[in-house]
Amino acid sequence: MWQSRRSRWHEQGQTLVEFVLILPLLLLLGIAEFTIAVLSYNTLADAARQGARYGIVHPTDVASIEAVARDATSWLDQDALTFTVNPDMGARTINVLAQYDLRLISGVIIEAVGGNPTVNLRAISTMQMEY
Repeated sequence: MWQSRRSRWHEQGQTLVEFVLILPLLLLLGIAEFTIAVLSYNTLADAARQGARYGIVHPTDVASIEAVARDATSWLDQDALTFTVNPDMGARTINVLAQYDLRLISGVIIEAVGGNPTVNLRAISTMQMEY
């Protein structure tokens, strides 16, 4: 009886030590994931803004608007990036919607527990046309 209590106490201590060893790695991974997500969103929002800024002068040139927006996202995965350009001639506005599927660093771990390893980021910019 005395031996089993002592054994249980050592197992609890071992669990605590394992947790303390893995906690800094989990915190570092979380900080890295958050930093990449914020940087990706800021890049996406800037790209939508640049596309809309070009579009207020050239509202019918949808291909060039998308090209200008894509140029601002050179470090993002271009296959996971989409732009939707919607010029509204009646209201004299242009909308540029940028969407990006960010694949997380910890995607393997998230998939292992049944989660979705991607985060869908969206940014939209609406500007008034200048003619």
